[in-house]
Amino acid sequence: MADATAGEAATAHAGFTPVPACWICGGTELRPVNRAIFEFGEYRRQDPELARYTGATVDLVRCARCGFGQPAALPSLERFFDRMYDQRWSREWMADEFRDATKDLIFRSVLGGLAKRLPPARRTLLDVGAHVGRLIHVASKAGWTVEGVEVNPSTSAYAVEATGLTVHRAGLRDLADEGRRFDAVTMVDVLEHIPEPVGALKAAVKLLAPGGWIAVKVPEGRNQLRKELIRGRVRPGYRPTVADNLVHVNHFTAESLRRGMEQAGLESVTVGSAAPVLPPHSAGAARRIAGSVLPMAFWTISRTLPGGVRSPLALNLIAFGRQPG
Repeated sequence: MADATAGEAATAHAGFTPVPACWICGGTELRPVNRAIFEFGEYRRQDPELARYTGATVDLVRCARCGFGQPAALPSLERFFDRMYDQRWSREWMADEFRDATKDLIFRSVLGGLAKRLPPARRTLLDVGAHVGRLIHVASKAGWTVEGVEVNPSTSAYAVEATGLTVHRAGLRDLADEGRRFDAVTMVDVLEHIPEPVGALKAAVKLLAPGGWIAVKVPEGRNQLRKELIRGRVRPGYRPTVADNLVHVNHFTAESLRRGMEQAGLESVTVGSAAPVLPPHSAGAARRIAGSVLPMAFWTISRTLPGGVRSPLALNLIAFGRQPG
């Protein structure tokens, strides 16, 4: 449930709308597992209505049927998520993000999985949520004809400048209506941010050419929460959280991700353990090694053991699905 009374700002915000059923399977047995706190003090001048949610809380609940996690209620403020993601990044920050190779192993895994599923002549790709353009840069270097979609005006403009590639600020439905079709669509660390994720998947599927493939990478919600709870036990004063500000509004398990992709009309869906984010090169060799050993070990074990994707070691998920035809 949502707390409409916590904090001075909570009495003035636009309220919450309950979410009574699972967005994936429609189940109504939703059990509270964590609580998200809203902190929007930095938006006090940019968006006072959004900032009024500071101090409010909402429960994260998990579906007993498919394991999917979602909020018990959503902020009723119009365009809440668009307004939250209207972040005014500095140019220096965006440049650091573009140079940062911490997700390159993920990107190469995604592109490699798509290349195995598509013939060499089919190499057009659309990256949904292109951010500052690192994935489309890596994909272009690997021989893909690639474009991106990014709603944030600052990062989309930077991605164009940094890569020289096309990055659309149009919605997925707009591109589909224009008749655009791609051999592959990628959604890397995107789907966990979009309420009612099956609708977003359906919009992405419409951009696939017949026989095209979509690749989705998301955190494994149940295991990410387990990791946070362990941190809370070993670090005094640490508050475990996976959903503050509802930055992660969806919390997938392997089963719920598979169900969601099949409901979007995809076939031949496979779900596996995804590569981890690695420390940046700027961290220095010793820190990079120390910060890589456990994540790489967990990934190796969880993707090679039978049923490993459903083990506590699978901290991230990668799924592939094919457009029929």
